[in-house]
Amino acid sequence: MSLHTVASPQPTGVEFRLETLRRIGGRGDNWCTTWARDDSQITSMCDGLWLPGGEGFHNHLYRISGDPQDLRVEDIPGYPQFVRGTGSWFGYDIVSVDGLLYSGVSKTPANHWSGPFRGLKLLTSRDNGATWSRVDRHGAERVIEPSSEARNEVNAQEMFSLEEFGLPHQQQEAYPFSYVSFVQCGRDNSAARDDYIYIHSPEGAHTHQLLLARVPKSTIGQRDTWEYFVRHDDDGQPVWSADILERGPVHTFPDRSDDGMFFGWYSWLPSVVWNEGLGLYIMANGGTYGGHGMTSSDEDYYHGWMHTRTGSLGLWYAEAPWGPWRQFFYTDYWAVDDAENRTYQPKLSPKWISEGGRRMVLIWSDAMKNAEGKSHSTNYLWNQMEIELTLGE
Repeated sequence: MSLHTVASPQPTGVEFRLETLRRIGGRGDNWCTTWARDDSQITSMCDGLWLPGGEGFHNHLYRISGDPQDLRVEDIPGYPQFVRGTGSWFGYDIVSVDGLLYSGVSKTPANHWSGPFRGLKLLTSRDNGATWSRVDRHGAERVIEPSSEARNEVNAQEMFSLEEFGLPHQQQEAYPFSYVSFVQCGRDNSAARDDYIYIHSPEGAHTHQLLLARVPKSTIGQRDTWEYFVRHDDDGQPVWSADILERGPVHTFPDRSDDGMFFGWYSWLPSVVWNEGLGLYIMANGGTYGGHGMTSSDEDYYHGWMHTRTGSLGLWYAEAPWGPWRQFFYTDYWAVDDAENRTYQPKLSPKWISEGGRRMVLIWSDAMKNAEGKSHSTNYLWNQMEIELTLGE
């Protein structure tokens, strides 16, 4: 039985408070964020360098303290150094659970940005990010120093998943749970409804189909204790299976815009946070467009470029991590303050939520070009804005 009491009224729309828009720090994108035990937030940044020093990372962690209008950023130097030009790893979520941190890092097919991801390396820290270990699929841990060669090892012993259980888009396969999003349940998971951790992932070959897994929080690193959502039963309750081959979508998003432009593989990785004031889970999500042609071909679907048009943005709510998810805002093309915005990867802060739950902070990435036509330049940093949810009667 749920420990959560559903509040009423429920969201019917959203106001974007443009006067609160802030763009902060150096280069970077993706910004998957958790609320840690020490009351800080920890964010996973890709392809950038948020603070001065170094040559840039494909993936790195930073600690955030303060409120939305006065945030402070610190490096987390003990995290493995996933640097550019070596290995090519990208971080797509992090979660804090009972004082432990878990970071999911995805491997590209080449030593540069490319897709689809081959699989997931799972990392954990028992000391608030000071030191890190790899967790293999049996739960065994191996310490990885920041510059250790072990950080770039790719094999079945080191990876939590590697090219497993794939499906074809048309001809080329992609793999489920090769990049993941943990459901964020308050500070250090303290608002969780039960003893499970819930993990969403797009179905790699059909990313508009959202997958869901759950695992007891005490055995996150043991693959054989994961269960996968299959379907809702006649009463709307989730049916789970230990067999990933029985997986089914927990929710389905559009596979193309209303004007027929198709979304690509780098789409629909959700950000789901528990909103205590509303007694609801709130999801932010969006699609990015496939290649320059934006067709359903493998060439466009798996293309490394996905910013011919600005990305879509949607907001949903649910009473449980498995839904049903009810949409209260959606647009195929979300431009914040300029028609040339190229937005993608919308996220919600799991901490910056008002007491009543109506105000939240949306975080996103933007590949907007500069005056010389170079992409990932003008707004390619931390973008944030307060949003206010409209509530029904």
